[in-house]
Amino acid sequence: MSVRTIDFRSTNAGQQFALSLHETGFAILRNHPLEPGLLERMYEEWAAFFANDDKHRYRVGDSAGPGGRSGYFPQSVSETAVGHSSKDLKEFFHILPGGSVPPQLQSIVNRYRDAGHAIGETLLRWLHEHSPASVSAELSEPLTDMLCDQMSLLRVLHYPPLDGTEAAGAERAAPHEDINLLTLLPATKEPGLQVRYRDGQWMDVFGNSGELIVNSGDMLQEATRGYYPSASHRVLNPPGEGANVSRISIPFFLAPRADVRLSERYTSQSYLDERLKIIHR
Repeated sequence: MSVRTIDFRSTNAGQQFALSLHETGFAILRNHPLEPGLLERMYEEWAAFFANDDKHRYRVGDSAGPGGRSGYFPQSVSETAVGHSSKDLKEFFHILPGGSVPPQLQSIVNRYRDAGHAIGETLLRWLHEHSPASVSAELSEPLTDMLCDQMSLLRVLHYPPLDGTEAAGAERAAPHEDINLLTLLPATKEPGLQVRYRDGQWMDVFGNSGELIVNSGDMLQEATRGYYPSASHRVLNPPGEGANVSRISIPFFLAPRADVRLSERYTSQSYLDERLKIIHR
């Protein structure tokens, strides 16, 4: 069993996508609608942003957006994965509709969000069409109706070069699960992303540059009673010369409306609130 690579344009793409997500919590898509030129511009323009001290003007707390979650997060206030004591070795920018975004990046961010949201609608439709009837019957509403652009978070991550002063045990991203329904992550040539399979083994997730890595999150797992698992994943520190290279990563966390009833235990908002208290401690 391994993460499947699926041709977005194939006639059985939806079936294969649902199967891969069920088996591993991950899938890789090629020939998807996200334009390569748009993706390259995102990498280039955000790399320039993180290289400029002007980024501190957007630091959360000074120019935060809705819920205090939009804006720039320096490494000093980075996340701490559940069960770990060291903060991840990254800085990042959170983007939500109506939140603070550098003016020169607003247009490309809007285009990227629109493209990602459209892909997410297709993927949730595939899951709706190819989930077992017993799984669909447990949903409070169809997955296709849950998706909410206002709640979906675009995160632009910058993993700086390592200089040897990092805290013992610190990683670019320690093992964790995502909170949301689905995460869209453009693959890059840099290695490091790993997923933990159900047997406990960590395996590399290899995608060709430009392909789209998709994983299910905790909210999808909760809503489907575990049929689509939220698999643990991590980003390892690169060895050798790779440690001297910075890396941009652009995950898009597709989320449901705040009032969606995921289960008898949680709405999406109550689940989000609980998790944020833990990872931003």
